[in-house]
Amino acid sequence: MNTQFKRPTIRDILFFVLIFVTLLLRMLLSPPIWQHGEAREGLVVQEIVLGHHWILPFRNGELPSKPPLFHWMGALAATVFGLTDFAIRLPSIIGAAIMAGATFLIGNTVGGRKTAWLGIGALLGMSEFWESATQARVDMVFAACVTVAITAFLFWDRYHGKAARATCYVACSLAVLAKGPVGIALPLLVIVGFLAVDGRIKSLWKLWSWSLAALVLCVDVGWYTLAYQIGGDQFLGQQLLYENVDRFIGTGGFSHSKSIDMMIWLTTRTLPWNLVLLWSLFRSFLGKREDSSSRFLHAWWITIFLFFAAAAGKRAVYLLPLYSAIALLAARALEDMIETAKRFPRHGFVQEVSSSEIGRRNPARPAIYLGIAIAVFDLTTMLGSTAFWKDANSRNARLAFVQQIDEIVPNYRPLFATADFSKTNLMVFAYRLEREIDIKPIACAGRIDYFLSPLGSRNPAGVDTRVMASLKSEKAALITVLSGKSGSGKPERTGGDPGPFRNLDNQCAR
Repeated sequence: MNTQFKRPTIRDILFFVLIFVTLLLRMLLSPPIWQHGEAREGLVVQEIVLGHHWILPFRNGELPSKPPLFHWMGALAATVFGLTDFAIRLPSIIGAAIMAGATFLIGNTVGGRKTAWLGIGALLGMSEFWESATQARVDMVFAACVTVAITAFLFWDRYHGKAARATCYVACSLAVLAKGPVGIALPLLVIVGFLAVDGRIKSLWKLWSWSLAALVLCVDVGWYTLAYQIGGDQFLGQQLLYENVDRFIGTGGFSHSKSIDMMIWLTTRTLPWNLVLLWSLFRSFLGKREDSSSRFLHAWWITIFLFFAAAAGKRAVYLLPLYSAIALLAARALEDMIETAKRFPRHGFVQEVSSSEIGRRNPARPAIYLGIAIAVFDLTTMLGSTAFWKDANSRNARLAFVQQIDEIVPNYRPLFATADFSKTNLMVFAYRLEREIDIKPIACAGRIDYFLSPLGSRNPAGVDTRVMASLKSEKAALITVLSGKSGSGKPERTGGDPGPFRNLDNQCAR
């Protein structure tokens, strides 16, 4: 077991700067925010910046589904760069850089600089890493917090430093602020699993600290308490019960996804680096024993995989916190391959050679060739993602429609949406227009009110409208009301059966 920490060199730092710049360039090449997932988080950032609601910012008048760490980071970036897509996506870039840095530190600890950089190469060769790193979603920030917590534990376990233990606690606290209680559950399960497999479960008590635990409770419970005072029971129901309990056990509208889905995602999203898992299984059949470092990495990825496989609600991106473990396992296997390649002469069969003879054969050459191959693979992965290039026509049409709305609807006029308008499009349009779009029955409309409505929808009796702009691909239209609500607060009607709009007086009054 290593007892001496190897500090990163100047060359390592320069390489990390290059990685960060590459992440920034990849994000700058990405299209503007035009999908529901990113727009949803962007609305929360806008509410913080424009409405100054830092404790519990809403999104287009609705409660957010996740705690605000990502949104706080985005709001701080917006104070520097302005309220732009760049600023809102920047927290994910920072999270990716931190995750890569933690991966390097573990690789440097369990193997050395070669293992560390091979691990970074494997991590950058996973398409999900690039997509999550350059999108305005909470997943990369959350994965970074979990990875730092696990990394800090390893450092504490090996070097017994107080700073490492404190970092582990702080990272868990931040992970909760990124995605909820699962931020503590995942690192704790990994730690317990590793110590149990390693036969040192009693070491868990040495990790415990009353003062650090009190700090975590103060930060996390403190935020939940303040947010509860604003959002009340609806907030607790949304962020604790619905997003955590219901999502895990499959209640509250969540259906039980098949566990095989997680296996498919693990297979497809981490290929080819996950082949090391088959290699490890083969070695175990041969009776080869894993060292403590390998047991740690295996406990890491297996624990997180089983946790989300057991959950009812599943998404491929949930596996992001285990990517570093698989990358480092692959790095260790690749390093073994390099060491084996050193023993091959240029011609002939495998033979044992002395260390001096290996030196004369330039043993660094296999590592250089492998490094070049991995770098080419990583760049291909970065630029070859289908999500990076797809749907250009749909995106441009939607953005053009938003531009038309912005030009037509004056800033001093409210903009509404009908109840049957697409909630997905509503989030995107509200974000891009930087304005709240309330849902309102069109039967309650006043004259010259503007509405987002499904294209071709039927108007209630007594309400005349005109289509001002349309988006045929999404069956969406911007309409203005030519005649509608009277001064009494009730809809104007020209006679006939009011049909389903007969009981709207109370809705209009609100």
